[in-house]
Amino acid sequence: MQYTIIRVYRVPGVSAQEAQERFIEAVEAGVERDFHVRDYTKESAHQTGPAQGDATRSWWALIRQQLLGR
Repeated sequence: MQYTIIRVYRVPGVSAQEAQERFIEAVEAGVERDFHVRDYTKESAHQTGPAQGDATRSWWALIRQQLLGR
């Protein structure tokens, strides 16, 4: 059985970049639990491998295809 676990944090900041930098500092200091809000646990679908289709392609491959048509 496999499960998907999503951990939610709330970090104050004037901008998204400031909040991200503050969170990275907290992780490096080992105190990210101060920003932890909630965990979500969900049973994974019966799928054992990666998703099929465009979801498995990297963002760079998608941009290249859109810009260059390859």
